[in-house]
Amino acid sequence: MIPTPDRGPSRRQMLKGAAVLGGSAALAGLLWQTATDDDSASPSASDSGSSGTQDDGAGGSDLDTLAGAVVGVLGQDGIPAIDEPTFVPASEADFLADDEPVFGLVRGGEVRAYPQLVLVWHEIVNDVVHGVRRVVTYCPLTGTVIGFEPLREFPDITFGTTGSLVNSNLLMYDRATGSHWPQVLGTAIRGELRGTRLDAFPLLWSTWAAWRAAHPDTQVLTTDTGFVRDYGGDPYGSYTDDNGYYAEGDPWFPVLNSDDRFDPKEVVVGVRSGNAQLAIPKELIRERGRVDTELGGTRLRATWHDALDTAQVVRRDDGDPADFLDAMWFAWYAFYPDTKVLA
Repeated sequence: MIPTPDRGPSRRQMLKGAAVLGGSAALAGLLWQTATDDDSASPSASDSGSSGTQDDGAGGSDLDTLAGAVVGVLGQDGIPAIDEPTFVPASEADFLADDEPVFGLVRGGEVRAYPQLVLVWHEIVNDVVHGVRRVVTYCPLTGTVIGFEPLREFPDITFGTTGSLVNSNLLMYDRATGSHWPQVLGTAIRGELRGTRLDAFPLLWSTWAAWRAAHPDTQVLTTDTGFVRDYGGDPYGSYTDDNGYYAEGDPWFPVLNSDDRFDPKEVVVGVRSGNAQLAIPKELIRERGRVDTELGGTRLRATWHDALDTAQVVRRDDGDPADFLDAMWFAWYAFYPDTKVLA
């Protein structure tokens, strides 16, 4: 039997959420016929990619429980992924205001900024970074941005949106096998690759002014996506004005586990090491400047990056980035009810 989700949003909340997403989907359906969406051949990867790993379970819920908790909202690809992203130098990104949120990536000598005002309408960017097919994902309902490496068996793998959610989080599908992957977990819960976990890499949540100043050589994802959208408008609210869905309140869709130690929308920095998870309130890292801790036998250091106005986590032994991400508290706990919490 599938457990009843702990946090039960009201029917009004669910209808509101479906209306917001459904409005986007209706426009997507209208424009899908006119968009330039021919598949192009993917460049060959310059390395072998990731083989992925096998999970018997995922977070605090087994795969069957997660698969049974999927909530259908839109049709497949109702929110269309970006398959042919275009980039411009910082000097040409005149569509971005200084306070606009961007998701920053530095990898293999390449520096990129993915504006939130673009990803809120697409959620997935199938990109090629440093010669390797990689995917950048963003779920506005959970405030999570995560990058994923390709699988060794499928070096040119790309992803799309299923139109469904689990724990109010984006449920992706891969176009190689049709398997379904919750974004936060990065573990397939349905399909041929069920139980396989993608290797994730972090992106830094910053502002355009801060990222541009720190990385003047950055390339910027543009609004030239092949789709017509209200780029600059956000159906969920506003991060710059701190209003709407992002600011407060419960999630719009059901979650399996809930906890009231923090406000549901409070941002925590979630860290994973092996089978252990840790949540650190982002504001705590800002206040302290540095937080040293240990998780799953790995020594970690969370620091506040003043120039980028954000937090990052590295392994103390080698200085390499840890597996971390910003997340709304409700979403982190929904997937990881056994998480440790540093407060």
